Amino acid sequence: MTLPISAISKAAEQIAAPKAQGAEWSVGGEPAARGAAQSDPTGGFGSMLTNAIGDLEKTQNAAAAQSQALATGQTNDLSSVITAVQEAQLSMQFASQVRNKAVEAYTEIFHTQI
Repeated sequence: MTLPISAISKAAEQIAAPKAQGAEWSVGGEPAARGAAQSDPTGGFGSMLTNAIGDLEKTQNAAAAQSQALATGQTNDLSSVITAVQEAQLSMQFASQVRNKAVEAYTEIFHTQI
């Protein structure tokens, strides 16, 4: 069974890291000028999230295709089907745990008093 991840993937494409006026954001005390020179080639967190969701969708689709091929008798390689399904299951569990941790972090930040 595959989940409709394409809708999540499209929503993740719209997520973008905020940009400071005239400079790049710096993390861990790194100067903004050095941070701009060594910027992330993948485009930041939003792009990384989009790529991860895309990979998850590919894994789910591959497992579904192999399961369907086994059910219809197009393949006899049971071990590759089981491996693909287990990989898809572990990928989905990992994605849900990352989501849970992100929600916990957001809730923690939201409840922090200033």
